[in-house]
Amino acid sequence: MQAVPSEQDAGQEPQAPQGHKDPGDSLKKRFIVKLGSNIASIPLYLAMEAILPRALGPEGYGNFSFVTAFFQQVTGFLDMGSSTCFYTVQSRRQDDFGLVAFYSRICLLILLLCLLLALAILYLPGAGAMLMPGVPAYLALWGAFLAFLYWYFRVARGMTDALGLTTSSELIRTVLNLVAMALLVGLYCAGLLDMTLLFCHQYTLYILSCLGFFWCLRRAWPGFSFRLSKEQSRAYGKEFSAYCFPLFTLALFSVLFLAGERWLLQYFDGSTAQGFFSLSQKIGMACFMFTIAMTPLIMREFSLAHAQKDVKRMAALFDKHGPMLYTVAAYFSCFAVVEAEAVVRILGGEKFAEAVLPVQIMAFYPMHQSYGQVTASIFYATGDTKALRNNSVAALFVGIIAAWFMLAPASMLGLNLGAVGLAIKTVGVQFLFVNILLMLARKVMPLNFWGNLAHQLFCPLVFIAGALLGGLIAQALGLAGFPRLFAVAASYSLFCALSILAVPWLAGLARADVRYIGMKLLAAVPGFSAKKL
Repeated sequence: MQAVPSEQDAGQEPQAPQGHKDPGDSLKKRFIVKLGSNIASIPLYLAMEAILPRALGPEGYGNFSFVTAFFQQVTGFLDMGSSTCFYTVQSRRQDDFGLVAFYSRICLLILLLCLLLALAILYLPGAGAMLMPGVPAYLALWGAFLAFLYWYFRVARGMTDALGLTTSSELIRTVLNLVAMALLVGLYCAGLLDMTLLFCHQYTLYILSCLGFFWCLRRAWPGFSFRLSKEQSRAYGKEFSAYCFPLFTLALFSVLFLAGERWLLQYFDGSTAQGFFSLSQKIGMACFMFTIAMTPLIMREFSLAHAQKDVKRMAALFDKHGPMLYTVAAYFSCFAVVEAEAVVRILGGEKFAEAVLPVQIMAFYPMHQSYGQVTASIFYATGDTKALRNNSVAALFVGIIAAWFMLAPASMLGLNLGAVGLAIKTVGVQFLFVNILLMLARKVMPLNFWGNLAHQLFCPLVFIAGALLGGLIAQALGLAGFPRLFAVAASYSLFCALSILAVPWLAGLARADVRYIGMKLLAAVPGFSAKKL
């Protein structure tokens, strides 16, 4: 077992031992497994987004989304970057069981504080009306526990990634997601799905998932104990404080401003507008699911490379995966932009017709979010959380001012644009500050900022042109409904593939990479061999 960091070493960057070998699966294998798991979870995600708006209606769906989003901001504040610190340190010190015991205490504290806030909203006079306007106060306790479970689920999943146990943990997650999807569809078809059963369904999914992750971790924790000496607790406390203290300001402003933006929408426009924005946000996140699988894995590789002071490897990881993940997100996002009306009709029904424009705007969010996640991983892995905090706090200040301008009525110096306004603010601020963060990352390692910026602008233009062309082809064939959507998707996919083959830079690839991939695909075809190629 690796020694617990001493008080003198707390907060300093630990060095990777010479000859250290990562016992986990390769990055490529773990990404494939994680991506496959995310793809398998998409039916549950889409089922929820197609069923919940219909089962709950715009107002009920808005209430559910608001209360869960509110408490997710609370758990984010209470986290204060500690889960990221835990992940990066565990990636470097994989036999440090005391680290797990220490962080378990933090998890219990976060649960307690979430429940106390929910009880305050429920029982203190005026607290519910002030913090959750127009939302039934009883939902606070339900939402608080669900937000904690979702946060803890991500922590437990990150532990399996840090220890290289991605394959087995993602298999468990996939099976549970498919079972949960079948149960959700069954409840809806039987006419039993309401707010209470929805929360119970989500509780069961996340609790069983966490138990499954810990079952995978049992082989990595021989002789694990929750006991800690005072010296150990003090050393871990100083290490986490050094990492997380610069993020305290970020966590505080995040919970105030991000929750404040949703509060402004709720206050000025009500639960129905909240439902429209929530649907657009969820559709945008569906596009992001294909890239988010890679983010924790890249952060782990950044952490290992930084521990070995291998700046060139860090730059190579970013140059390879940053543009590629952006292209993957752009593929889904650009299709959602052009076909937003059909997507909204399928997922939300006619009651959500006013959500089309917010969906089109929010569809751009996952593209820049993918760049933001990868770039932020650099600062988390190197421990330079101060730069990340300063950029994020500036974005939050600009964001809350822009949100007021977009949401407030004309009498209060606003445009009163509702869900459309919040979508414009979200995408605009995201684009600006992700690129500022990208510029700051050049101080850590050599990056081609202008090349990355050009890629962000040119790639979606090409893909949107492909989606529009697919629509014209479907119209020429006289197709409608699902056949039309399928024809558009097929022609769009072919257009994107041919565009990448013609210009590999669209996917962040070189011609040599395309040739290598092509050879691998041909080699898998019966009758071909590497020698023939």
